[in-house]
Amino acid sequence: MYDLIGIGIGPMNLGLSALAHPTPLRTLFFDESEQFSWHPGMMIKDSMMQTSFISDLVTLADPTSSFTYLNYLRSINRLHTFYFYEKLLISRQEYNSYLKWVATQLDDLCFSTRVIDVQDTGDSYEVLVEDVKTGERKTYETRNVVIGTGAKPSIPDTFDSSVIHNTQYVMEKEQLLSKNKISIVGSGQSAAEIFLDLLTSDRSPDLELEWISRSTIFETLETGKLGEEIFSPSYVTYFNQLPLETRQEAVSKFTRSQNGISPETLQAIYEHLYDLTTDQKDRVQIRANLEVEQITHDTSFAIKMRHTELNQVRTSNTDAVVAATGFVPALPRFIDRLNIEFEGDQAWKVDANYRIVRSIATDHQLYATTNLELSHGPAADNLGMSVSRNQLILNDVAGKELYSVEQHATFTTFD
Repeated sequence: MYDLIGIGIGPMNLGLSALAHPTPLRTLFFDESEQFSWHPGMMIKDSMMQTSFISDLVTLADPTSSFTYLNYLRSINRLHTFYFYEKLLISRQEYNSYLKWVATQLDDLCFSTRVIDVQDTGDSYEVLVEDVKTGERKTYETRNVVIGTGAKPSIPDTFDSSVIHNTQYVMEKEQLLSKNKISIVGSGQSAAEIFLDLLTSDRSPDLELEWISRSTIFETLETGKLGEEIFSPSYVTYFNQLPLETRQEAVSKFTRSQNGISPETLQAIYEHLYDLTTDQKDRVQIRANLEVEQITHDTSFAIKMRHTELNQVRTSNTDAVVAATGFVPALPRFIDRLNIEFEGDQAWKVDANYRIVRSIATDHQLYATTNLELSHGPAADNLGMSVSRNQLILNDVAGKELYSVEQHATFTTFD
């Protein structure tokens, strides 16, 4: 009998495993991937994290943990080098290496193992898993389950299936650079990073770049100190208690906090644009106020767009399209049989302790580390908030305080 079984091993559940490691809790985590991997298609050279290294998997809960980022640096003899680096933000590649380092040290992680089904027996859950390589199946019993299946790429149905999502960019980059024209669709950080990477890559002088955004302006990521307090346990607790209609309205207001572009990325783009020659400028276009309605493909791609303010139809022909169009929650099929209550189309009803609300009363819980935007606001996918989320889950599973959570760490009072 396990205390907690996790489905999916992304940064959220990896952090949960790391924090559970020194506790008496019996935990087990499954993922169908062969090994830990975090967005390999977006490991663009020099791309930076948007959260401080302090918000690693464990530090905000336990700075003495052996799984801190600083201990990772010490283990690879880079601690003094980092000291002289004197920056809070680290590269995405470095963060990914840190995550992989943690994953190699935890013995409750089971890769190449797909979760087939979860059944409520009345007293606990039975989790049926399948070995991806051999097909062998096993059943595990647990008092609690945490669903951390993350998100999957979201590409509109009106886009041709050969459009590349930004999660495949690194793997497709070489092929993209052989084209005559590349179009990027999106207005967030991922679109900006891809545009910057192509702009600065060794490419044919005849290559055309086109960046299409439905926004009038490219929103800068919220970096104001008081503004960032919405990424705090205090605000998340407040947000979770708001009426559904209020939360639904609030979610649409947080575009800048969630989907803004870092000032450093925008500065770098502008500097490179400024240095372009006249001929080069003619081959680079940034097109705002354009909502892409349809992308078709024959010998090339045809992008049909509508101007959001003039209501005019525009078209563009291109050789390749990279869609930085975001993600939607990846929800496992077996959840339909677990009496989960929903808010809206696919949003689970989740309480302040990350328990998924069910229509039946039980003393064994389902927890969520994914599909939380409507229940927990802008911090739902924020890596910096994953530690406090995991603290609450482990405390709830244990029935006592394993880790104290700072609930009043902000200067702003939200209620």
